Amino acid sequence: MSKYKDVVVTLSKKHPETGEPVQAGHTYVIGVLGNKKKWYEVESQAMNGISEEEMKKELFKLLHPQTHH
Repeated sequence: MSKYKDVVVTLSKKHPETGEPVQAGHTYVIGVLGNKKKWYEVESQAMNGISEEEMKKELFKLLHPQTHH
């Protein structure tokens, strides 16, 4: 079973699919889990207060959404 610690985090100034530059002052946080890839955009300045673990947890929610039965 996948865990958030399995997520590989990469930061990028370019869009993961189109390669277009991100708007000024922003960064893409890209997560890969197995063959799935998701990302979100964040203000670069806001990243100073975010740990890598927090990024992994957020990306894990996107990559591995919990289903409610």
